[in-house]
Amino acid sequence: MITHICDRCGRPIEKGELRYVAKLQVYAAADTLEITPEDLALDRRDEIVNLLRQCGKLSEEELMRGVFVELQFDLCRRCQRAYLAAPLLGGSERAAEGGRVEG
Repeated sequence: MITHICDRCGRPIEKGELRYVAKLQVYAAADTLEITPEDLALDRRDEIVNLLRQCGKLSEEELMRGVFVELQFDLCRRCQRAYLAAPLLGGSERAAEGGRVEG
């Protein structure tokens, strides 16, 4: 009985067969912000209004995807080994489209 499909190669993973789960989090880095007295003296109202307009054109999901995305993939043993050997190299197009998005 097939219980899962490998998100990288598309191979069925049978019930009782070893399956791996890879979770990937991609989020905006929060670097230290340095604010000078000059920065505080500037009038930023126009910039803020522009940002709010831009945000108003996007859905909540689009805004969140610009800040945080968590992906989860089911992998067979062969794909788990390949993933660990080179995690930043893509598998198939299926991996890019087939992962479940959380968060």
